Amino acid sequence: MGNWRPTGGKDTLLDARLNTGSWNGKPIYIHVTSQEGHTGIDTAGKINATPKKDRRGPAAKNGIYVNPVQQTFCPSEAFTLLFFEEEKYRNSATHCFVFSFLKQPGASSFKEDDISNGSWVKELIYFDNITYSQIDILYKGPNPFAALRLQNHPNPKVQAAFG
Repeated sequence: MGNWRPTGGKDTLLDARLNTGSWNGKPIYIHVTSQEGHTGIDTAGKINATPKKDRRGPAAKNGIYVNPVQQTFCPSEAFTLLFFEEEKYRNSATHCFVFSFLKQPGASSFKEDDISNGSWVKELIYFDNITYSQIDILYKGPNPFAALRLQNHPNPKVQAAFG
C-alpha cells in the first residue's frame, strides 16, 4: 500500500503496520467501539460476540463486527459509513482495537458482505468471542484515524470520493 497514512501521519508506526496489510503473515483487523466498550473489553480481556439486545434489538445475532485493514475511519466517518447515522451509534467509534489473530481462523468463522449495495465498505462479522490470548494487539485506545481525505488512501474509489 506504500504511501497510505491512515492516521494522517500522527502515528507513523501504526501507519507503517497498516500499510503492510498483515502482521506476522496474518490479516490485520480493526474493531471500533465506544469508550465504554473499550473499557469493558480491556477489563474482560476479550471482545464479546454476544450482542447487547437492548441496543441492537431482540433479533440481534452473535457476532463481532470488524473492519478489514483498508477501512480506517475517523469517528464521524464511521458514524456515517458504518452506522448510517443511527443516533444510538453516534459514539460507537471513538475507540478501537487494531489486531491480528495469532492463528488465522478459517473462512467459515467470518461472514463478509458489502455494507450496502455497490458500496466499497465491507462488513465482516466474526462469529465467536475474541480473547486477548488469541490475538496480537497492535493498537488499542482512542480512535487514531484521520479523515479519509487526509489519508492518501490506496483505494481509487475512496480517493475519488474523499480525496
